[in-house]
Amino acid sequence: MEKEHILLLILSSFFLLKPIAGANDDCLPASCGPHQPEIRFPFHILGRQPARCGFPGFDLSCDEQNQTIIRLPSSRSYIVKRISYVSQVIYIDPEFCRPNRIVGVNLTDTPFRFSTLRSFTFYNCSTQNYGFMYPAIPFPCLSSRNYSVIATRTGIFSPAYMPSNCQAMKTIVVPIRLNSDFRDDLQLMWFTPFCRSCEMEGRACGLKSDDGETVCVGSSRGISKSAKYGLSIGIGVPALIGIIGLICYASARAQAQNESHNQSIDLFSIAIIPQPRTGLDGPTIESYPKTVLGESCRLPNDDATCAICLSDYKPKESLRTIPECNHYFHSECIDEWLKLNATCPVCRNSPESSSLVTPCSSASSTSSREDST
Repeated sequence: MEKEHILLLILSSFFLLKPIAGANDDCLPASCGPHQPEIRFPFHILGRQPARCGFPGFDLSCDEQNQTIIRLPSSRSYIVKRISYVSQVIYIDPEFCRPNRIVGVNLTDTPFRFSTLRSFTFYNCSTQNYGFMYPAIPFPCLSSRNYSVIATRTGIFSPAYMPSNCQAMKTIVVPIRLNSDFRDDLQLMWFTPFCRSCEMEGRACGLKSDDGETVCVGSSRGISKSAKYGLSIGIGVPALIGIIGLICYASARAQAQNESHNQSIDLFSIAIIPQPRTGLDGPTIESYPKTVLGESCRLPNDDATCAICLSDYKPKESLRTIPECNHYFHSECIDEWLKLNATCPVCRNSPESSSLVTPCSSASSTSSREDST
């Protein structure tokens, strides 16, 4: 009877290992058209790629014009212009020129986060001359011969100084980075799943566990089908032999104990439960040093760019340092990151094990270095 159980387990293991090769074939990168973004993990195209090829909340679709579409549950559909898998940023078209499209973006119940929020107020002016309101942003597609539609950063112009022929239409908040034109695209970021390290190595990214932990697969993207099958066989055969050995060892041990002590051992009573991965709590994050940049924007590590949002540092911006590795980031960027991930986004070291320094002392010492530069 035990031999039949062993044979059944061996066959089950074989069929579990067999789909390894096929899974890679089904999850090859795809696109909606020749000039559309390449779609791969964590995204997948509904109806073209299996759901297991993507991560929950990263569903895309193709419209009748072969454009890539993302639908935000609490908002509406947007055209995807491009995806930066290294930066983990998706660029969407706000389509302000379409009727009733002057609206903000709602990210409720989505895995995405705002990069940098900016507020804009739209005005309807009964004139074509809006140059006096620089830096007003014109919208010719919403204008006509009798009026012009413009938008300005909220707070730049006081309503008391606005021309009487300009009436406020709507104020919206949109995700846009510094020095970007929000008429072109809006930027949404994601932190989970984290695939930046795999993308930088040119390797495929996939799920390691159900809690969102990822693993890099393969030597590089674009591996041939024969190499995939070879890799599957190379991994599957040793794994199958190992399973057979473990089953035989466990069976022999169970039989020996049964004969000597008349006891039965359930070989499947041990469950391996993965520990959930969580970020850091608020007090821990706030305990990390915080620095206000001086006019020189010089840092001890000569890093002039935030590795999370990829924006250059500006004077008077607030930065936060991870004590263990001394890497700097925008405060709002690293705070959001550490709430979801307990590791440094650059070196992947865990700041939880570091010896914390006093924020005031670190900030003052850094500020003094800034002043000296």
